[in-house]
Amino acid sequence: MAKRLIIFTGPSGVGKGTVEEPLFKDKSLKLKLSVSMTTRKPRSGEIDGVHYYFVTKNTFEACLADNRLIEYSQHFNNYYGTLYSEIDRICEQGKIPFLEIENHGARQILNYYRKLGREDEICSIFLMPPSFVELEKRIEGRMTEDEDLISKRLLKAHEEISDAEIFQYVVINDDVQRAANEIKEIVSKEFAEVINAEKQVSAGRKA
Repeated sequence: MAKRLIIFTGPSGVGKGTVEEPLFKDKSLKLKLSVSMTTRKPRSGEIDGVHYYFVTKNTFEACLADNRLIEYSQHFNNYYGTLYSEIDRICEQGKIPFLEIENHGARQILNYYRKLGREDEICSIFLMPPSFVELEKRIEGRMTEDEDLISKRLLKAHEEISDAEIFQYVVINDDVQRAANEIKEIVSKEFAEVINAEKQVSAGRKA
């Protein structure tokens, strides 16, 4: 069965955003970041519909009640979730939905597809720090959070790392470019049908 979407997860501070940059610059991979919905306030420079769909708590809970979310989680008093319609929108464009989400949300998606007997449609990737000590340094080095929040993040990170075995691929972020290249190879292998579809159409037109 052809792959449909990518789940990309890992603990806070592991460097998901940094590793993603070279992935999205490579247009041949046909990746498109799935935009999550959240109840948190926009940060400076964030654009509604680009970085997140920013909604009220009431709106989010209404989507939950209507079963419009494929996954959701609560993170530091804010809701985050992914709409079914967002996945469909990206697939209709001939792109590969790329979901950067929390472990809890990743589990929900994996369980949902498993119940449908369609778990083979998911490519799940866990980004692992080279060591917990290194992850601790990265989180503490942000210098933007108090000790209590840092402690919560580290505890959560420890729990998330212990779940890594449920994911199809575990990539160690000991070097950004190396990790990105490993993920590129995974995507090229798992989504060859989607990636090559456009090339086949172009070849047909030339013929």
